[in-house]
Amino acid sequence: MRTATLRLNLNSLFFFVAMVFFRCVLDFSYSFVVAENFSSEGFHKSFEIESYIASWAIYLSSLFFVRARAERVSHYFFVISSLSIIAPLTSIYGLDSDRPVFPVLISILAVFVVYIFSRIRIFNFKLLPVVVGGRKLAIGISFSFVAFLMLWYFYSGAKPNLNMNEVYEYRVVNSEISGGGLFEYTNSWTFQIFSIYLICFSLFYKRYIYFFALLAVQIYFFSIASHKSILFYPLLVAGVWFYFRKSNSLLVLPLVFSLVLAVSIASYFFYYDIWLTSLLSRRVFFVPANLCFVYFDFFSSHPLVYWSNSILSPFITYEYGEVSLPRVIGEYLGKKDMAANNGFVSSGFAHAGLWGVFLYSVIIGLILKFIDDISLKFFPVWLAVAISIVPLRSLLVSSDLFTVMLTHGFGVAIFLLFLSRKRALESGL
Repeated sequence: MRTATLRLNLNSLFFFVAMVFFRCVLDFSYSFVVAENFSSEGFHKSFEIESYIASWAIYLSSLFFVRARAERVSHYFFVISSLSIIAPLTSIYGLDSDRPVFPVLISILAVFVVYIFSRIRIFNFKLLPVVVGGRKLAIGISFSFVAFLMLWYFYSGAKPNLNMNEVYEYRVVNSEISGGGLFEYTNSWTFQIFSIYLICFSLFYKRYIYFFALLAVQIYFFSIASHKSILFYPLLVAGVWFYFRKSNSLLVLPLVFSLVLAVSIASYFFYYDIWLTSLLSRRVFFVPANLCFVYFDFFSSHPLVYWSNSILSPFITYEYGEVSLPRVIGEYLGKKDMAANNGFVSSGFAHAGLWGVFLYSVIIGLILKFIDDISLKFFPVWLAVAISIVPLRSLLVSSDLFTVMLTHGFGVAIFLLFLSRKRALESGL
């Protein structure tokens, strides 16, 4: 018992040291690589010790939300929130004293509201009934959508392409041929949710032949849809399965993120190669953080949207004409063709200011509460994380809440999780 407690304490200690180390690596990357090479994109360095100390105080306070081990999906979510949102935001704020602190504080408060509502006990979704035969039904639904999309791509005349240099050309052409209308949703659901769901359960039941067959199907989907992320999803799921089936320690996340950043920094200093840093450090971490500042700056002095571009469009006039919300921000940045999507904090503020951020935070907290309750004791945490990992990251850094729920299929993923519950883990379906 004493040995187990010691291991637990050591894991917690190493985890928090790793979280601090990751922020340090981010700071180094921003100071000596990103700000030096991408100042034209708004990344500037203006160091003042007061702002830097304040940024660290804010970042360390965000670690209150995180746990060193993943015993439920929400534990994973809060670690990714700190790594993907809070750490880059505080890093930019600390190293560029011209940045306002307001977006940083609101982002912290948003995560805090999510945390509170994910733990609220007023709602107890554990009491929801288990659907008899639900897992077979969920697998059947997923298989049907995957099979249909394969046939639809073939009969629609969409042409496959595996040349990475031509993905954008094929994406436009194939989207016009095989997308549009209802297919705009179902196609996305199939390669983001249904095929990923089948991949997860093929690993869960150790049906590795099915896993490789589904991997081949996913490659085929990529060859038509031409979104590189389609290739990344199965690898992400396999990584979650490989690691978290053996350990629930979240120490691996800040360590891997730090390693990725370190490799990009080394590539810059030793090989004078800016491409890797641009792709990883700048694009993955600092672009979403910078857009958060931009969204707050723009919608603090321009009309809010109030969902007039989506669910409330029949009742409220959209102020920005034919230009989509992300492209409005792109134009504000001087890039007409740029669709500057960002996560739930930015999009919530764009829709209804602070009330929009609060509303989105409450909804996300309740969604996490629902996922935690319906997955706990019904299947291992890695399975629930693997099925929801892609839409959760989209929520944080790249999409509006309602877009993730509908277009990206997060609502479908939650429904499949609900159907998949069984009273005991079994080897068969």
